[in-house]
Amino acid sequence: MELLKKVSRLEVKRCFVLSQRFTSKKMRKDEIKKHIIKPEKVTFLKNLEISKKAILKMKETEIDQFIAVEYKKRLKAYDGVEWFIGYVYLSEVGIWKGAGGIPKAWSTGSLLDSAQEVAKELRKTNSKYSRIRAIKAVPEIIKFKAVIKKEKYLLPIMLPGGTIPVCRKGMRPMNFDVDDGCMRSLAFAVSGDGQIKAYVGIFAKDASQITSKKPF
Repeated sequence: MELLKKVSRLEVKRCFVLSQRFTSKKMRKDEIKKHIIKPEKVTFLKNLEISKKAILKMKETEIDQFIAVEYKKRLKAYDGVEWFIGYVYLSEVGIWKGAGGIPKAWSTGSLLDSAQEVAKELRKTNSKYSRIRAIKAVPEIIKFKAVIKKEKYLLPIMLPGGTIPVCRKGMRPMNFDVDDGCMRSLAFAVSGDGQIKAYVGIFAKDASQITSKKPF
């Protein structure tokens, strides 16, 4: 892990809501019927800007309400840590159990382990998992990798391992869990990244030790 700078909780919450505009079927249906993302790069960028403008106008109370409706424990977790932009290594973070419809066995270990399994299936011409979300989404995300990585509100969000127990129940404990952005993290890893730039949550007691050594 390498932390670059401290950020506000609001920035992380905005990131979560923006990413949901691109990944949540319910939100696309209920809130942005006129701005459904299409594969073309121009449309992607246009809709990204539309979504950003809408989210930046939202009050934190509105954003909190949205996050709480999705999952109350997530809001509590976001408010319970200090936030930084930084890098985590593939070997120290794990994705949600069965994220993107992958077999649970693929998510038992680290993001590196999960990415290797996904990459293996992508190389097959007749994979029995060809219809699951992860196998469909990862190649599409890789196409927009450069654009996605430049947008701070599309960074994956990492919480300290075990903060949300259901996230990786029965899986190997990791230093960090990908709370949001599992498919993006998988895509980055599959395409060769050895570390993931993300919003990284650190418990206050641990953050104070880190910032005392390297102030921001």
